[in-house]
Amino acid sequence: MTQAATQEFQLSITPVGPDAYLLRTEDVAPGVPLAETQVTWPLGTWLAQAEVLFQDPLQALLSAPAAPIPSSDPWTQLGQTLYQSLFQGRIRDSWVAAQGVAQNRQQPLRLRLGFKDSRVQRLPWELLYDGDRPLATGLDVTLCRYYQAQTVTDLAAMVPLSPASDPIRLLVIISAPSDQERLALRQEVQSLSESLQATRPGKPALDLTILEQPGRPELAQALEQGKFQILHYAGHSDAGDTGGDLFLVNRQTGLTERLSGEDLAGLLVNNGVRLAVFNSCRGAYTPHDDAQAGWRDQNLVQALVNRGVPGVIAMAERIPDDVALTFTQLLYRNLHQGHPIDLCLSRVRQGLMSAYGSDQSFWMLPLLYLRPDFDGYLYARDSAATGNGFGDDALAETALLLPDYSTDPDISSLAAEVFTQQAQDTASNGTAPPLYDWLQDLPEPGDADTAVTSLVQPL
Repeated sequence: MTQAATQEFQLSITPVGPDAYLLRTEDVAPGVPLAETQVTWPLGTWLAQAEVLFQDPLQALLSAPAAPIPSSDPWTQLGQTLYQSLFQGRIRDSWVAAQGVAQNRQQPLRLRLGFKDSRVQRLPWELLYDGDRPLATGLDVTLCRYYQAQTVTDLAAMVPLSPASDPIRLLVIISAPSDQERLALRQEVQSLSESLQATRPGKPALDLTILEQPGRPELAQALEQGKFQILHYAGHSDAGDTGGDLFLVNRQTGLTERLSGEDLAGLLVNNGVRLAVFNSCRGAYTPHDDAQAGWRDQNLVQALVNRGVPGVIAMAERIPDDVALTFTQLLYRNLHQGHPIDLCLSRVRQGLMSAYGSDQSFWMLPLLYLRPDFDGYLYARDSAATGNGFGDDALAETALLLPDYSTDPDISSLAAEVFTQQAQDTASNGTAPPLYDWLQDLPEPGDADTAVTSLVQPL
């Protein structure tokens, strides 16, 4: 199975004072300049705006907006504000160069945002808008997060992956207090099982195991014996000082029992689970401004990420049952194609946007954390079979061109020249030549990378 390599653009956001942050590139492709800059952000204002946008549907009916956003399109305005605030100065130049190198190599570009501050990670970075383009729904740029308080050497080593010829094993846990909720979750899982029955040639199979209303011993035993790559929890969770809690069911008493996020994280790491998915519970951030709360005191996702679970997907807010069902089907159908997790989630967001509209927040709610040393694949890849391009004709055809930066005052004059020429070629020929086609004339890839880098050197 041929898959594309992905270019990295790893950007850390570190607090250095009240509402002051250091932005720094931590990992970029060869030929892309490293950069750093210090910024001051009105975090309180952004968090208040996010609270309005991401209110629980019930809360939205019962409460008045906390901070009005003066725009008929609040999603786009906040997303553009976050994008422009993130990519400024030298960071902007490095980002433009990274897009050029990725485009020249016909490879996806992974934007990986690293957080130390709990307030910053509560912002809806999945809402980033580059102009009128939502960044997290494209196929040429993917978006994920990571927790940067630790280095990779501080995290538990990842268990080696099985080859692509082996099935990807998925454990689905159903845990709900009422019969009605359990029925809805069973229907969700049944629909998922049916959609995964067919195995496409050359694509990894997905084996699904269902564990309904387990207690702690049953869950531990299943993880120890099953060799699962994915755990999908369909149920409820809560925040807490031990990384939040999952609600399980004691098989002997029939009563609800809690499994702390820290205990779950240990089970997942020790048993080689690469991806944990929390679909309908409130396991991720909420946009309330709680400057006094620490990372460890937040929620389930942070407990797993802090312990070193390679990949975690959760919802920023509660979602309706039909949206949860659509999300689940889209996610696993894409994972079934063998794509990395972040690219799958970009396609999921596209699907949610198509199904429910861009003016609904559902496509913005899935959050993805990936360890810095995790490339998002759930099977071992043969390096000799790794393609140099998108690795999928459908992806290559639908990948978005880079946006037009010809009027952007923050990029170098040489870059402006290149983009202006691109616009002129489009006007005269009626079609847009591939951006950075001028790089193809250079004799070696290394020269191309250097040429892209030179775009930003004059500043």
